[in-house]
Parts: sequence; structure tokens; C-alpha cells
Amino acid sequence: MKVEYQLEKKMTAEEKGVYIYANLLDINQDGKIDMISFLDPEGRGIAVAVDRESNGMMDQIYVLQDVTGDGKLDMDDKLLIEREAIKLFKKKGLKEGQLKLFIEDAEYG
Repeated sequence: MKVEYQLEKKMTAEEKGVYIYANLLDINQDGKIDMISFLDPEGRGIAVAVDRESNGMMDQIYVLQDVTGDGKLDMDDKLLIEREAIKLFKKKGLKEGQLKLFIEDAEYG
């Protein structure tokens, strides 16, 4: 019985994770990404992250959808999206376009 529980737990852990689309935008046409809009696979808005100073540091974030799978829109959702946005803003040489990201510790609520 213990083996069955461990197998069930492992299968659940493997199933967790979601795809998120990140639209990278250069609003002021200075060659740097200023805004990232995050969408779910259905095209619904998840979040918007903004770098108003164009210095590679996100200074505003708006989260619109539960991405931690707990059924609530809360600080955990903000922290998850913030983490992914910071990773993207720090990357050098990013151009406008869309990225498909797989987030292992995310889940749609």
C-alpha cells in the first residue's frame, strides 16, 4: 500500500506544470524589452510586467489569473510571475516576439 501511495504521489508531481506565453514588447522602440504580457494557452491574460525605465529592472506587475492552482489570486501568484518576468528582463539580446515557457511549479486554478 505504501508503494501505491508513492507511485500516485510521483504521478501527480509529474503532471504539474503549465505552458505560459510571454509576449515581449519594446514600447518606446529603444531596442530593449519594456513590457511582457503573459497569456495562458487559451489566450487569456495572466499578467503584465513593465520596465518603465528601460533599465532591465521590472518596476510594475499586474497579475490577473491564478497560476499556482490554489483557486486564489494572491501573493504566491505574483511571486511566481515576478520570478519569471525578472528572468526574462535580465536576459541580454531579447527581441520583440513571443516565447512559450513551461513553468514546472505552476498550475491553472
